[in-house]
Order: sequence, then C-alpha cells, then structure tokens
Amino acid sequence: MNHHQDFSEAVRLQYLAAMGITSWLPLHDRVVTTGAVWQAKTSLSVALVEAPQPEAPISAVSVAEHHVEPAQSHPDHNTDQAPPLGITAEQAKQQTRQIRDTLLQEPLASEPVKPAVKAAMVATVPSTDDQIEPLHLSYSWYSAGVLVVNEVPLQDGAAMTSSLAQLQTAMVNALNPSCKAVMPQSQGEFHWPLVPGLHGDHSRSGAQQALQYQLQKLLQDKPVKQVMLMGQRCAELLLADAVKPGTVFSDEQWPAAQILLTHSLHQLLKIPANKAEVWTHMQPLLAK
Repeated sequence: MNHHQDFSEAVRLQYLAAMGITSWLPLHDRVVTTGAVWQAKTSLSVALVEAPQPEAPISAVSVAEHHVEPAQSHPDHNTDQAPPLGITAEQAKQQTRQIRDTLLQEPLASEPVKPAVKAAMVATVPSTDDQIEPLHLSYSWYSAGVLVVNEVPLQDGAAMTSSLAQLQTAMVNALNPSCKAVMPQSQGEFHWPLVPGLHGDHSRSGAQQALQYQLQKLLQDKPVKQVMLMGQRCAELLLADAVKPGTVFSDEQWPAAQILLTHSLHQLLKIPANKAEVWTHMQPLLAK
C-alpha cells in the first residue's frame, strides 16, 4: 500500500519555507520542466506570494510568520538545517545563536591547584642541585671489622683487578700488624644510575639511599670498627658534610667506628707517590 501523498506546488513551497530551506532540488517527475531546477530564495518568495492558497493548509501559521531571514554564516554552526519538530524556524535560529554566543564566551578560570597536590607535583620533578654524575664503587668487608669503599673511575672498566685487590688487602692487614692476615669475606659493586641512559635516576638522593641500602644488607650482623673511604666520591654519598682527604672522624651510620677518607686505589696505582701520603693518613687508625 502506498502511503505517499502528493502535495500541490504551493503547499510544498510553504513546507520548505517553514523548514528553513532557501533552495531546493525537485525531482524530475514532480515538475513540468526537464532537468533539475535550482530556485533562489528571492524566486521562492515570489512563488509563495503568487501561488494560490490550498484548500487544506498543513498549518495554521501564516507564511509570513515562517519567513526566514538570511542566515549568518558561522564556521562551526550550520543554521540552514531543518528545525526540530514543535518549534518554528525563527525559534531554531534563536537557539542556535544562543549556543554560538555561549561557545564564544571567555573560558572559565581553572580551579586553583591545592597546596598538597602542588607540593607532590614539585616533589616528583628532580631538582637540578640533586643531580649527580654516573659513578662506580666497590666495597669489601674484612673479618677484622674493616669496611673499604673504593671509587672506581668509569673508564677503568672492572671494579677490582688482582693488583687492586692485593693492594687493598695489604693496607687492611697493615692496620692490625699483630693479628693474622685476613682476606675479604663479603664484596660487592655499586653502579649509579642503576639503569644507564636518560631513563635512569641521576639524583644524588637516590644514589645515597641505594648505596646505604646495599651497605646495610652487606653489614647485617657484622661488626664495623674501621671504615676506609677511598676516593672523594665515596664521601659525597656517605657523608653529609664535605671532608678533606686524610681526615679521621665518626658518623651516625657507624657510631662505634673510625672513618678515614683518603685517595682511591686506582690513584695509588697510577701515582705511586701517593702511597706515602695514604700511609700518613692511616696513622690515627694504627694507634687503635
């Protein structure tokens, strides 16, 4: 069954005007002329005036009330679209203008960041003063209660060669000449950052926490009477204050131990003249 109802030309023009359509493309079988005919809005208005009124108009609203003013062009809103059911074309255009004016208003000020959230955001960003260059350390513990932490230059490769191990053991045994010679019981290496490259943690605070954790794990239930920090960079991570080489002091990490800062083992092998200076640095430890 065909429910399609044919409207007269005047009724169809009234319907198009109510929908806000200023131009239309009729079907071939609905017009007398051949081919598609585009009608401008001016010709559409003339046709509405000259066309006879239908016997049963589809709406009680006059054509004059449905007359559409020229649409204002806007890049984001198309005002030529058909209005929704229940409102006139003029009401639809007013709603469109209100939406456009709302979108063009100044954006609302964002909510201020809470102090706690702001402090957390700042804490996640590493400070420039907290940055540290990559480093490599080796550490050894002897049964005589001696801990040695040695700075290893990155360009030297392996942390502990045979010549370095022999020199270190000889220095530890020199601290207790009356006792039997001892060998290292526990050893380890420390690299920072743990992940090489830009993605690693290059902060000084992170290196200090990581090194302290490794040393606590190494020295668990082990006595520490003397600590030899060999190399300035060892002191940078393990001591809060700057200390000069040759200084003997104590620290809260090892309250019962004497701590000595002196030259690294690698410097002693490269510059043999420094061995005499290191022996001078060790004299306060020999008295104990």
